[in-house]
Amino acid sequence: MNATDTSTVPIYDLLIAERGDVVADAARAAEQTLRELAGTLDFGLADGDGIGA
Repeated sequence: MNATDTSTVPIYDLLIAERGDVVADAARAAEQTLRELAGTLDFGLADGDGIGA
């Protein structure tokens, strides 16, 4: 079940209305964190030039 697919779980619609879509918010925060880490941890190494290659 997708976090934004609520058609089969009516109680989820009620919870979202009351509390906000915490699952979708957490997914967005995780995606943003991964993007930021990708830029932070980019050492400029070409594929195969890193450790374990």
